[in-house]
Amino acid sequence: MFFHASMQWLAVVNVLVLSGLLLTQKSKAGPLVNTDDISITNAQQCQLESTYTRNKDGSWAYQVIPACNLKDNLEISLGYHSSKDADQIHGFSAQAKTMLKPMENHWGIASSLLLSRDDVTHHGGKLDWFFNVPVSFEFLEQRLALDTNIGYQHADERLVRWGVASTYNLTDRVGVTLETYNQDRQAPFYQAALQYSLIPNVLSLEASFGDRLRAEKQHWFGLGLSFTPSS
Repeated sequence: MFFHASMQWLAVVNVLVLSGLLLTQKSKAGPLVNTDDISITNAQQCQLESTYTRNKDGSWAYQVIPACNLKDNLEISLGYHSSKDADQIHGFSAQAKTMLKPMENHWGIASSLLLSRDDVTHHGGKLDWFFNVPVSFEFLEQRLALDTNIGYQHADERLVRWGVASTYNLTDRVGVTLETYNQDRQAPFYQAALQYSLIPNVLSLEASFGDRLRAEKQHWFGLGLSFTPSS
């Protein structure tokens, strides 16, 4: 009960952030965080992110996403995702991302286009796309940051998607993220995530807890890994 109440309080704080009362991190956002930041991998460098989430009802999902910066300002990623639930979804995705304004004067902006196709219970699906515009801000000498997203999803359910994630770097190795976002027309989601850098700028781990606001509870727990081979 205490944990659930605490999670609701954290979600309220994040909504206040969206209203402009407070906050904002230096990126990159963790692999479990749905709200994207403006950062991309360094030129001629690659990164691998993988996640595993388990829901209250016993269903689970995982994804693996390698990404590479082919040029100075173009990141390409290819991903595979799968879930074990009533629908048994698995599929592939491809995303192109570029920075429109680098992080200068404490803010920056990027854009990305994601193409994805799901195979639901082994029946072919159609190609979906999602265009997203991340805007990031940073304060307190880059220890506190705010990432916001606004985008359009063209799929079976077409809608404007949004997300807000605020991250505070407790130390050079430890960060805490509070996030709220939507993925459908029902109540939005919220989650809290903890990031720990095992090897600075190379290997980091993340753990998160999340739920829905004002709806049937959908608790989940997630684990994520981000690996950036040193050049």
